[in-house]
Amino acid sequence: MKLLLSLSVIIGAIVMASTLTCNVCNFRFLFVCIGSSSTISCTGNCSLTQTFAGSAPFFSQQACDTNCVSNTTTQKENVFGLNYVKTCCSTDLCNSGNSAKLSLSLGLSMLLLWLLKCV
Repeated sequence: MKLLLSLSVIIGAIVMASTLTCNVCNFRFLFVCIGSSSTISCTGNCSLTQTFAGSAPFFSQQACDTNCVSNTTTQKENVFGLNYVKTCCSTDLCNSGNSAKLSLSLGLSMLLLWLLKCV
């Protein structure tokens, strides 16, 4: 019985040690998180998916991805000609970047004001 208890404690410690902390933001526009952003414990890898229009960064997403392999892959989307670059990493907060919090209503208000100024 003591052996079973000891093994369960060791396995629990290994599982706790293998988790890492990742930033999560579903939609980042020009380095500003629209909506809510947070940090979570992740049992996979952290990922940062960036979208480029040509060579200019457009928007990105930070996440915890359980099936992500630590590398960089590039995919091209044919309809709008956007390039997606997904980077996976395995250290705490490695998918960071500038993630200033911005509420959705404030972001939409700023966009509306900018559009009205351009008209």
